[in-house]
Amino acid sequence: MVPHVKVEEAIYAIIGDHACAVTGVPDEQRGERLAVLYARPDMASDELWRRLSDTDLPKLWIPKREDIHQVDAVPVLGTGKLDLKAVKAKALELETA
Repeated sequence: MVPHVKVEEAIYAIIGDHACAVTGVPDEQRGERLAVLYARPDMASDELWRRLSDTDLPKLWIPKREDIHQVDAVPVLGTGKLDLKAVKAKALELETA
């Protein structure tokens, strides 16, 4: 089990106040793998992956480059909290695109 919050904290340290979310998506070999949605338009996903790889996170906790997705907005509920169901749905949509 990878603690999504720890990965999100590392991402926030890189992207600042821009929104991000980490979720799990199905993986045929491992059962599940991490996917990231983030909303910082001036940072390419390759750059975020590279900088995340330079952190002290265990390599197992770092999502694959192709599983990091830049989006216009990360889904949130009316309360301002992450909409985890919509985050997962968006990640699945981007994985199959």
